[in-house]
Amino acid sequence: EANKDMLDNFFRYLETDNKLYLNLANKQLREILKGAGFGILLILPFSPITIPYLLKRAKKLGIDIIPSWYKKLDLNNEENKLK
Repeated sequence: EANKDMLDNFFRYLETDNKLYLNLANKQLREILKGAGFGILLILPFSPITIPYLLKRAKKLGIDIIPSWYKKLDLNNEENKLK
């Protein structure tokens, strides 16, 4: 769904030349790339060591590498807990 919205916004920008659509599409693209990068980090060897290090380093540098969908997870909710 997010991919479709992003492409729609890119096409709207090309048709109307309105920067609002370009900004929306770029924001969605950044979130998609964050999610892909987060997924790649999970399959790396030594990920229990590398992920906390990268998160700490990114925070120190002021870089947001955590996808917004992950930030929205409420671990107190029973649906989001591992079984």
